[in-house]
Amino acid sequence: MVLARALVMLLLAVSACRGARPPGPQPSPPRFIENDYARALAEARSRDLPLFIDAWAPWCHTCLSMRAYVLSDALLAPFAARFVFLSLDTERDDSAPVVAKLGVRVLPTMFVMNPGEEKVVFEWPGSMTAGELAALLADASAKAKPTRWLDRDRLADARVTKLAEAKRFPECVQAASDEAPAMPMGTALLDVLRAGLDCATSLPAGSPDRGKVDGLVARGEQAVSQASTAVLADDRSDLYDYLVATLRALDRGAEAARVAGDWARFLEEEASHAPTPSARAVFDAHRLGAYLALGEPQRAVPMLAQSERDFPEDYNPPARLGTAYLAMKRYDDALDATTRALGRAYGPRKLRLWSLDADILLAKGDDAGAKKALRAALDFARTTPMTGSYPKLRDAIEKRLAAMP
Repeated sequence: MVLARALVMLLLAVSACRGARPPGPQPSPPRFIENDYARALAEARSRDLPLFIDAWAPWCHTCLSMRAYVLSDALLAPFAARFVFLSLDTERDDSAPVVAKLGVRVLPTMFVMNPGEEKVVFEWPGSMTAGELAALLADASAKAKPTRWLDRDRLADARVTKLAEAKRFPECVQAASDEAPAMPMGTALLDVLRAGLDCATSLPAGSPDRGKVDGLVARGEQAVSQASTAVLADDRSDLYDYLVATLRALDRGAEAARVAGDWARFLEEEASHAPTPSARAVFDAHRLGAYLALGEPQRAVPMLAQSERDFPEDYNPPARLGTAYLAMKRYDDALDATTRALGRAYGPRKLRLWSLDADILLAKGDDAGAKKALRAALDFARTTPMTGSYPKLRDAIEKRLAAMP
């Protein structure tokens, strides 16, 4: 019976990857316990179920994409009774002990935990489609590490990503160049291409391995031009971002502008079809990036103003407005926007907002004000847990302040 149920769920996941949906009303997706690890752990133990954890942050566009388009998908409904689901906002001070326990390095990261031993049996950094997550959950248990879900493409993804993290750039470029041409359209392919492009631009200017970048760019352009349900729109957008950055790093400005134009049009089309305001706002960060790449930051102002109206407690819209206004040299408007953002923000992300404040003040010629903003960031850093990469940001702010005359 258990094997039969697992097989049915795996077949459901496979059909999901092909874009299939059963007819009629859709069942409800799992309900997540929000930011209460102790409660989720106790429930998982009492029900003798594995604990699924989504580690995310409100500034992370991929996290928001997962919440809007994947974790709320009815394809996950069959797993509501097989797991306890926890959503963990990693920016909250009270999440810091769990973030440290899990060793969260990348957002989002999905974890499956054996609640009895509080032992992570599986983790996957980055995004997935609903079908891919359904396949993972069909394979996962609290007692055994998922194996069927880790097919050849995902193993290639993991290998190239680890080479990139280890800064083994020539090997990373070689592995991405070897793997990408044979990989089908999917999340794993986009991950491999992003890592390969990033490694290629991290190589010294005269490195012969840089010659492989043309093949990666060509495969990347082919991937972003495909309309496919095998990848999330946010992931496709992310690859556009890497392509633009790579082409700029190689001094191929005209090509970068062409790709940035395609990127902006793609995002505007996706945002126009978003089913809810929160789903539309998923694309705000990348739309701003595309407009900045085109040298047209003013195009971001209406969409960000709309998002601030739609989400008056969210610090992201005014923070992004601050960036847009800075690029437009509207410094007073930029400072007003970052003031609103700082008033709504919480956790260590505020350090980035004070850093943006300092950038604006320096551009305005207010060196004293910039120093004050950086000191405020460092004072705050002493009062809140510094998880993930935030200690490096704090150290960078200290060095920046020390270097100022």
